[in-house]
Amino acid sequence: MCGFIGAFSYDGNIEPLVPGLLSGLAKINHRGPDASNHLNLDSVFLGHNRLTIIDLSETANQPIKSKNTNAYIVFNGEIYNYKDLKTELEDNGTQFSTSSDTEVILEGYLYEGPSFFTKLRGIYAFAIYDKRKTETIILARDPSGIKPLYWFKNNDFFIFGSEMKALIPSVKKYLTINEEVIKMYLNLSFCPEPYTIYNNMEAVPPGSYFEISKSDFAKKDFLTFNFNSENSLSLDENINITKEKLRNAVKSNLVADVEIMVALSGGIDSSLVYALSNEMSKGIKGLTVSFVDSEYDEAKLAQEYAKHLKGNQVLIPMDKDFSLDQLKRIIKHFDQPYADSSAIPMYYLTRATAKYAKVLLGGDGGDELYNGYQSQTMIPFLFSFSRFVAIRKLISSVLKIVYLLAKGHKKRTIKRLRGLFLTKPAGLMYENKSWLSQFTMLNGESPFLYDPGDGLRIYLERFSKGLPDMFSHKVLYDSYRNTLQSDYLRKTDMMSMLNSVEYRVPLLYEDLVSFALTIPHTQKSDLKQGKKILRAIHAGIFPFRTSNAPKKGFSIPLDMYLTDEDLEIIKSAILNHEGIVTKYIRRAYVEYLFDSIGKRSNNSPIVSRAGIYQQILMFYSLHLWYEDFRVEINDNQAFA
Repeated sequence: MCGFIGAFSYDGNIEPLVPGLLSGLAKINHRGPDASNHLNLDSVFLGHNRLTIIDLSETANQPIKSKNTNAYIVFNGEIYNYKDLKTELEDNGTQFSTSSDTEVILEGYLYEGPSFFTKLRGIYAFAIYDKRKTETIILARDPSGIKPLYWFKNNDFFIFGSEMKALIPSVKKYLTINEEVIKMYLNLSFCPEPYTIYNNMEAVPPGSYFEISKSDFAKKDFLTFNFNSENSLSLDENINITKEKLRNAVKSNLVADVEIMVALSGGIDSSLVYALSNEMSKGIKGLTVSFVDSEYDEAKLAQEYAKHLKGNQVLIPMDKDFSLDQLKRIIKHFDQPYADSSAIPMYYLTRATAKYAKVLLGGDGGDELYNGYQSQTMIPFLFSFSRFVAIRKLISSVLKIVYLLAKGHKKRTIKRLRGLFLTKPAGLMYENKSWLSQFTMLNGESPFLYDPGDGLRIYLERFSKGLPDMFSHKVLYDSYRNTLQSDYLRKTDMMSMLNSVEYRVPLLYEDLVSFALTIPHTQKSDLKQGKKILRAIHAGIFPFRTSNAPKKGFSIPLDMYLTDEDLEIIKSAILNHEGIVTKYIRRAYVEYLFDSIGKRSNNSPIVSRAGIYQQILMFYSLHLWYEDFRVEINDNQAFA
């Protein structure tokens, strides 16, 4: 697990770019503090910061040059099946200089070409400089988008790196704000990939590779998941196959030359990963973050899991040194607006991990693949009604009457449900995951200073291509390819690497994902319960009561951790007349949110307690990003 930056100069001279590239490499030192190296090769620069996980020797430091040909690689991630691939290559005459997985990628590519990438199992982003015929850069990213990889291109050069902050020193004078992404962000609280907050910087799509040379720029897919198929197996058969594939996935993820820990919460997914890890590596530590607020705390159930397995657990209180300064550091690390409050406990979880180990396994992906969210069942159910305009209008009218009669949090719930029915079928998924709905009204006014439907319109224009046929499959695709990829996986990567920890996700192991996508929607969940497949496997290991526990989100009650003084500072910043938030959001709505913090939020007909601080965090993150943007970049070019 590492971080890299590279560039390709079209005029053959990389030297003018080197100072900015070295500055960018230094900005991502946290991704790999164990070793840092770079090389200049006429038109190409490759720089790498290494976190040693496999082959701890200096010979495995990067960039790595091929033993027999003129090719180089920089790599971020881990290839779990590298030993098997290495044996295949050695049987065909390939020689190796290291025991690393990095060299296996390079030699496999040189032997088979890009088709070799389909054999890789792991989490990865890498760049290969192939100088055998013509100077060519190959960029590739894993099929789930677990590891990040960003790029920028103009007529003079192509630059790429593991984090956006690595690119900015070299490209800042060219960057302008993408207002369409801001409009989506103000609904979703994240910037959906492949787009970024900048018009001319993007993420490499998952499961694809780029070929860059002086004469060509091509994007090709090497591994795409099939979101359209459903198998005809029985529920029991799908449970048994999933159990075996999950076991293989966890086993693969335990490959390392350093100690590994498991993130253990009270959830189904993380406890399953912990149970299987403990079975294969007895005594492996489970790490749990605890909160002072019982509504959010899962430590008690996590302790019960560890005790049941006679496992080894480490408990970390979240609230030891949390402050506004710490919040700012976490938010600003994302390089663009990002407001998922679960980044905060993830930061503390991985910071604690660093005291014990370099690798942490988590349960991410289980909800998205196995219908862990109630919405994944409810949205297809609502779709069956909402696709008929007359029925949609009728239900909306009935809900309007019920809303007027309801009180407190019930009023909020009904308002939210009515908002879903006001949405055309194509917008159901977007509206459901919007923290700030396009239908929100305060005293008869929308909080938005632009057309509130813009975010949805832009989203549909940009992300409608490649959607599967069945609506339930569309919901799965949207959860997996948008929310998981752009929100949750960015959170886990950015927070773990900030603490120089590698975060692995067994439930996103390629073979397990491919099979999970074929399980019929109706076998994964019903209107009463989600994640039925994983719950059944869980019940075979843990007490049945725990396997049917309701889902809790991995988030933090910010209203309990921030002081009144902190909130005043945040409010003042958001409402700054020279800031960016009030260009898009009415001041009256921001003031309403701050007036509603605390106990009063339980009676708000507009937004829930969690929604209040989530929206405040969303505005504050946008403000902090823009504050840094104005320092880095000429403000006159900001909205070009």
